[in-house]
Formats: sequence, structure tokens, C-alpha cells
Amino acid sequence: MKILGIIPARGGSKGIPQKNLRKILGKPLIQYSFDAAKKSKINKIIVTTDDSKIAKFTESQNIEVPFLRPKKLSTDSAKTFDVIKHSLDYLIDYEAYYPDIVVILQPTSPLRTHTMINNSIKLLRSGNTTCTLAVSKIKTHPDSSFIYKNNFLKPFRKDFKKFDQRQQYPSLYFPTGAIYTTWYKTIKKYDSIYGPRIKPMITDQENSIDIDTKFDMFVAKMTLLNWQKFSKFF
Repeated sequence: MKILGIIPARGGSKGIPQKNLRKILGKPLIQYSFDAAKKSKINKIIVTTDDSKIAKFTESQNIEVPFLRPKKLSTDSAKTFDVIKHSLDYLIDYEAYYPDIVVILQPTSPLRTHTMINNSIKLLRSGNTTCTLAVSKIKTHPDSSFIYKNNFLKPFRKDFKKFDQRQQYPSLYFPTGAIYTTWYKTIKKYDSIYGPRIKPMITDQENSIDIDTKFDMFVAKMTLLNWQKFSKFF
């Protein structure tokens, strides 16, 4: 099957300038995604970026940068789905390339592994599924949260008191951003990467780190350095 990996990596980042090229343990953040994708069952990898430095580094790693992304798709408000559609349209129009499966890998997930990618592909192919998502069970539940309004905190839910024990929360899962795996036909039919039948690939907390801030980068670095040794004690 034609399995396309798309890594969306724009240059602008307010929290950490040039975040995707910042090094963790001597390796640029985006390279962790390259390494995982290369070891996986993905057989075509592209990066969509607006940044010439990211493009140059990507090509030095033998990864395709078929175009520089338009400015309108490189703003803070640009939707990831529009970026993915633009990439697919380009590949179809200029390379006559039609993938069977599309795997979206955010470069801000350095703890994602090639095994996780392969599992997401296997899960997609295992049944009547339109999409698979890497998700993690939510730790801080919104039912016990507060809204800050008019200088005071107000419960998000009026019945919040009944959620004073963790066991009473309904199970909720959030997409980690590490892996979105979908059929090309799902995108064409539903104009979405999801479709109606989404299967979860539940990941451990240590594999769910998404780097948005300097603290996230610190946590990722410490996890890469120490987690395997530390976890053996339990």
C-alpha cells in the first residue's frame, strides 16, 4: 500500500522561536519524527513548511520538501486539515501520487516511536475504521474545573461537587498530536481526517508529551534521559 507520512512544520512559534530546529540531547526536535517515520511502514515522507531553514535541514536528512507552504497556511490561525489538503492536492497535481493511507506526524512529539506508528496503521486496517488517533486518558478532568469570570472562580459545572472523587469521572481521552492515521478515501468522502468511526490508540503518558513551551522541552529531555532507568524501580 502507498502509505504517506506528512510532517507539518512551520517556522513561526511564539513560545519557542525556531522550535522545530531546537536541539534536545544534541538532535533537532524535528529529527525525532524523521527517525521514527523512517523506521516505520511509511513508504513516502514529506515535510510541509514555510521555513527555508527547516527545508534545508529536512533535505539534508533525505526527506522530501516538495514545496514551500503558502503564507496563508503558515499563520497561527491556519488549520492543520487545510495544510494536509494542500499537501495532498500538490502531490496529486504535480506527482500523480495518490496515497492509500495518510499518517500525520506533528514534529512536537519526540517520544513517539516507529512501533506506535506501525500500530496505528495496523489498527486502521484491522476493521471498519475511518481513522485512528493516538490518545491519552485525561488526567485533570474538566468536570472539576473552574471558569475565571469577573475576578472570581465559578464552577464549570453546577453539579461539580459530585465529582470530588476521581473514580466518579467519566472516561475522557484527548488526542496527543503524535499520530493521526487515516485513509485517503476518508479525507475525500468526509472532507475531514476523522470520519465517523475513529479508533483510539491509547498511549502512555511518557509517550504523549507535546512540546509547546520551554517547560515541555525540559520534560521531554528529562524523559528521554531518565525514564527507562527510573521506571525499572516500579
